[in-house]
Amino acid sequence: MHQVLLTALFFFALVSGACAEVTLTFYSHHFGTYGLGVTFPHAHVVLSGTTRADAKPVKANFGFTADTISPSILWGSVEGAVVSMPDDYIAMSQPHLSLPISDEQYRSVLAIVDRWRKYPQPSYNLDTHNCVTFVKEIAIALRLPASNNVKFIRNPKEFLEDLQLRASKTNRILATGRPQRPIPSAQPHTNKTKTVKTGD
Repeated sequence: MHQVLLTALFFFALVSGACAEVTLTFYSHHFGTYGLGVTFPHAHVVLSGTTRADAKPVKANFGFTADTISPSILWGSVEGAVVSMPDDYIAMSQPHLSLPISDEQYRSVLAIVDRWRKYPQPSYNLDTHNCVTFVKEIAIALRLPASNNVKFIRNPKEFLEDLQLRASKTNRILATGRPQRPIPSAQPHTNKTKTVKTGD
C-alpha cells in the first residue's frame, strides 16, 4: 500500500509539472471612464498560471503610467509609477497576444518591472518613457518583433496590434485561443488573441 501511494504521488507530481506554466498577455485599454475618473489609452501585461520549478501560483498585472494625469505630461517628464489594476479594469481592456513563458522568462519580466519601479523621478515622459515603451521592453525580452516606429509612441492599441501582426508572420505563431506550452529553454477573452511560442 505504501508503494502504491508513493507511485501515485510521483505520477501526480509529473502531471502537475507538465501542466505548470505562466502565461503572459499583452493588453491595451481604451480612452473612457473607470470608476469616478477618466482612463486614458494604456498598455499593460497580465501574468497568470503556475511556475514550473516550484508550482507557485501567479496572478499579476503591470503597466507604467504617470502618477497624475494632467496637462503637464504634454510639456515634459513627470512622476511615473508601475501600477497594477483591479480585475474589472482588466476585463474592460483588450487582449492582443498571449504566450506561455518559461520560469526564466517570467523572472526576466519581473526584473524589468522592478527596474522601472526604481527609475529616478521624474520617470514618465509621454514621448520617450511611457506605457508603450514599458511593454515594448517586455516584448523585446521575450524575443518578439516589436516595432521601433515612433508613430506608435502615443498609441498603445496600435502598437500592440502591430506587434500581434508581426508575431503572426513569424514561424513561432501557433493558433488563436488557448496558449500552448513553451519550447524548453512567455486570459484572453476574445477570439482575436494570438498565441506565440517563444525561446529556444
